[in-house]
Amino acid sequence: MATLTAQKITDTGTIASMSGADGSGDEFINTGLEFLFVQNAHSGSHTVTVTAQVTNLHHQQFGTVTKKNIVLVVAAGEEAFIGPFKQAAFNDTNHKVQVTYSAVTSLSVAALYLDQQ
Repeated sequence: MATLTAQKITDTGTIASMSGADGSGDEFINTGLEFLFVQNAHSGSHTVTVTAQVTNLHHQQFGTVTKKNIVLVVAAGEEAFIGPFKQAAFNDTNHKVQVTYSAVTSLSVAALYLDQQ
């Protein structure tokens, strides 16, 4: 498993530094502002799964809300943004989001976050 370092997107722009997706999965620290950028340069689709750590959350207005894993199929030649991720649902005990992939051939990822200034 590889740990991704989130890259800040500023008002002057950012060129994401992409990493090859790790076959055993990736993780990154989540403050609630991060999201995952995925590029699939392969000839087939890849499924990206972000694991919900807490599936039943109590919401003041709505009672118990069930959170499911985020599962997104990224088609051949496509790019996707996933997130941001609610900390209460997606952070593990180390404050990280856990991501796995159906395959990693020609799959690149980056963790990004927005500058809040």
